[in-house]
Amino acid sequence: MKKWGDPGVSGVLPICLNDATKAVEYLHMMSKEYVGVCEMHGEFEEKDLRKWVEKLTGVIYQRPPVKSSVKRALRRRTILRFTIEDIVERRFVFRVVTEPGTYIRKLLHDLGLLVGVGAHMVELRRTRDGFLNEDSSSTLLELYAAWYLYSREGDDKLLRRVVRPVEEALKGFPSIYIKDSAVAAVAHGAPLAAKGVSKIDHPLAKGDTVCIKTLKGECVGFGVLTMDSDEVIHAKSGIVATVERVVMDRNLYPKTWG
Repeated sequence: MKKWGDPGVSGVLPICLNDATKAVEYLHMMSKEYVGVCEMHGEFEEKDLRKWVEKLTGVIYQRPPVKSSVKRALRRRTILRFTIEDIVERRFVFRVVTEPGTYIRKLLHDLGLLVGVGAHMVELRRTRDGFLNEDSSSTLLELYAAWYLYSREGDDKLLRRVVRPVEEALKGFPSIYIKDSAVAAVAHGAPLAAKGVSKIDHPLAKGDTVCIKTLKGECVGFGVLTMDSDEVIHAKSGIVATVERVVMDRNLYPKTWG
């Protein structure tokens, strides 16, 4: 734990395998939810604490801590929800929903400064990462048991329940669905043409990142829209999305060209 993680942090952590690793940066685009415990360093008024928690909801500015993997430049982050669930003496239970890249420990440190007594994070649990929550997750012990049964007895039932298709993590990602005849071309990196589109989530805007899926919901890759979703629906020709990343095996669907 000292080498690989934070002893005070637990919860949902998506782990991608093989071609699914190509989707990692897009999984990180989605919001995360945390529940944790914070301890104030001195006596405080509950109304002051709740006031500053409310003020820290919305757009905030944050500088990463000294021990971080990114440059310590001032960054803007959006806190979608910040609530106090319970208070006992100097400790309180909180819930935070935020965009990715927010440092919860730093958020609580700043909260302590605003209240005027200082504060630190005691415990943190990530209850949701994107569209994955604790109910859809497995423990490391379950993963070990699944691998043991498969490697020793050839039984893959538990392994298939623990290791899930990447599409399950992308089920709510803004998506554009393409015809079977267009899959191979997109899987080879070609831009998506209007005639290859079957349907699209909306409303979406030009420049939005979308997951490109087959009609069966398989992830082909990710792209950027070149027009609004309403325009995509009515387009008869032209390019509707450029392809940024291909996830699907390019030979899974047959080519429709020479």
